[in-house]
Amino acid sequence: MSRYYHTINKANRTLQHIHFPGISTFQHGLDIQSALMEQNLNYKRLESKIRRIEKSNSTLSFNKQALSYKLHQLQPPATVLTFQFENVYASGLKSKKQISQQDIENFTRFGCKFYQLERGGQVTWHGKGQLVAYVVVDLKSFVKLSAKCFVNRVLLQSVVNVLAKFGVQGKISDENPGIWVMNNHGEEEREDKIASVGVRVRHGVTEFGIALNIDPNLKFLNTFEMCGLKSKQATSLRRELQKSSGQKEDTLPSIDEAATLFAKEVAKALEMENIDKIVL
Repeated sequence: MSRYYHTINKANRTLQHIHFPGISTFQHGLDIQSALMEQNLNYKRLESKIRRIEKSNSTLSFNKQALSYKLHQLQPPATVLTFQFENVYASGLKSKKQISQQDIENFTRFGCKFYQLERGGQVTWHGKGQLVAYVVVDLKSFVKLSAKCFVNRVLLQSVVNVLAKFGVQGKISDENPGIWVMNNHGEEEREDKIASVGVRVRHGVTEFGIALNIDPNLKFLNTFEMCGLKSKQATSLRRELQKSSGQKEDTLPSIDEAATLFAKEVAKALEMENIDKIVL
């Protein structure tokens, strides 16, 4: 895969991977991400202040190159947060005005909590058997890494690469964001969704990310309309492995293993030399 972007910050080429084993509450995941975002935004404020000082005091006698290097060292590292959440439905900005109180009651009667998020996308489900990865990256630490490029070449391509390790061919769709696999439904061949994506960018820093179906109960995804896609079905890595004659079901990775594989692919995509993994 050819890249049109490259990193600016040579001082820190380490991707931080923070993994939360077991089942996490959805609110805990949001709180952790919020704390990381605040670190990044505080750094951006400091960076902006120093740049203003440099411009207004051009005669100051200090080593600007050394200052720039020190500033880069203070920058929070690009971080992947990986979770397996409790069962929840989460609505994005596109469906914020479309969700009725009756919809919310239906979700909660299904044994799931409901959250309204300030990210892109529509309603999706998170829960047991699904890997959720939030990726917090300063896009401005790279040359020509746009939000669209980040979504397609970093997030989604990393999922495609993980699936390929298990012989599953995932497809990135420009029309319907996410990862899709081709399946036969009777006489009809159609695409089923195996991973979703939703991202928000604030001051050049990304938040939220992807959800990959490893082994969830698909009733949560196929009973209600997910991501605004009528007549579309969700699938999982377990289901795809069960249909592949050359694959054994015991090759199905755990959520922990899938999280490690995804973080490694993100590191490659972002040209990171090392991964600092923390298990909390």
